[in-house]
Amino acid sequence: MSLSDNAPATRLAIPERVRPPTTRRSDDALARLIQASERPEFDRHLTETLQELISFDLAMISLYRDNTLVEVSSRSAPERIHEDVLGSYLKHTFTHSPFFQMHRRKMKSGFYLMEKLARTPQLRKPSSAAEMLEIDDGEEIGYLTAGWPKRLKEMDLALRLSDQYTVQVALYRSGNRGFSQADLASVEPIYASMLAVCKQHWDKRVKHLETDDDPIRSGLRRLGSAELSARELQIMRSLIAGLSEKEIAEELDVSTETVKTHRKRAYQKLDVSSRIELMARLLGLDRSQRI
Repeated sequence: MSLSDNAPATRLAIPERVRPPTTRRSDDALARLIQASERPEFDRHLTETLQELISFDLAMISLYRDNTLVEVSSRSAPERIHEDVLGSYLKHTFTHSPFFQMHRRKMKSGFYLMEKLARTPQLRKPSSAAEMLEIDDGEEIGYLTAGWPKRLKEMDLALRLSDQYTVQVALYRSGNRGFSQADLASVEPIYASMLAVCKQHWDKRVKHLETDDDPIRSGLRRLGSAELSARELQIMRSLIAGLSEKEIAEELDVSTETVKTHRKRAYQKLDVSSRIELMARLLGLDRSQRI
């Protein structure tokens, strides 16, 4: 099956004419993903699972709610999106993204090629460089966030959770090496199960966001007057779980200095000076009992 030039936003069709048998590799990848579905580091396990089946150099996972980008994370192999660039995307430039605009138009779950998605006639495109934007006709979407790796080819997995929420799993290849339907052949044996596992995981995350019944998030909110960013919250969770700064840096694929910077900012917002004090206050111990 091929993509229709008249319908650039059409999903990539999973190959059907030659349906490869389920392989041990895809079985093992799915099993590990299922085991990780309850873990906070699920994003990493998902990209590692996809990396076993489809080659790519960089991945980014985003959660959109209505007209906002709730959270975003990236994994590099070997390309990298620096933390400040990712922060600019989270705060400003995501609104120009063809994927975000299609999320607002209630796109369906499935795989999409960005070179096709970006040609959807109804989408708005920046006409001139704005803050943190670089206009570049050599890019698939005609622009990029300042500092973003150049000349990447993108394929997106969209997971539609509800009318409000969509998850984007963006896979990138460098050197103008594009994606095609052939890349999906190895995913086909576990495609339906993978979507089900992902939906189950993000449905729970969304429930926490909507009901605020996440005990760690609620506890941290009680400690500080300022809301933690998604990355600060992620690092606080890892510190509470007992991970070292080096382990957190490896988990998030960032430098230890980046982890330290976010930790310091979070501690300032929470009015604590150490992990021990953070734990003590979360447990309700008197602040005068600082260690």
